[in-house]
Amino acid sequence: MINKDKISRVLVYNLRGRMLLATKSVSFPKDFFKIKGKDLVMLRGNDFPLITQDEPVEVIFEYLNGDRVKYNTSIDLCTEYQINFHVGEGEVLKERRRSFKVVVDMSGLSTFYIRGEEMFAFDDPVELHIINLNLGGVFFSSNSTFEAGDQVMLSFLDGEMKLLTEILRVQLTDSGEVEGYGCRFLDLNQSQEERLARFIFDCQVMERERRRVLEEKKRRQQNL
Repeated sequence: MINKDKISRVLVYNLRGRMLLATKSVSFPKDFFKIKGKDLVMLRGNDFPLITQDEPVEVIFEYLNGDRVKYNTSIDLCTEYQINFHVGEGEVLKERRRSFKVVVDMSGLSTFYIRGEEMFAFDDPVELHIINLNLGGVFFSSNSTFEAGDQVMLSFLDGEMKLLTEILRVQLTDSGEVEGYGCRFLDLNQSQEERLARFIFDCQVMERERRRVLEEKKRRQQNL
């Protein structure tokens, strides 16, 4: 069942996995041609891509609690400002942010952030210290102050990865100081995800090798 009051964003993909649009403007209007077991969904925005009527798509509903539910459907109506489709039973996607997390010690840069509907550009790129990351998100610290809900542009791996992140939580120390920001990646495309997965895999290999060397060193010291 769709939790209509808790939806944070809706994403639409074609069957090749290319994201066609993402919007926070979603409603469930009265359905004059109601299909049993399905809900009519209306997305509103500006400059929507024109999608052919009856074209099959994958739609992902993102919820405020982090849940993601995928629906396979087809387009009923598409204009520059509105897209309609029906959804029935959805598939709850496995949360990926808990997988493949690696601890790192690396720097990133940010040139701007978005709060509400307004974008704020930094006079000079702000340094972000990346503490850990995975396929779905990142935890970083910064001398700049952000709020939950801010969208922060993050550039790392020598500028090879430039991703918009959304701050889900502001983590505080016991004394109430900001320790860092837990974020999710927004609009991560397939090539970016593959590059990030390769980097995480390389980090895991290096960590296993580091632990192997330490264990070997420990054994040698015990045998002395």
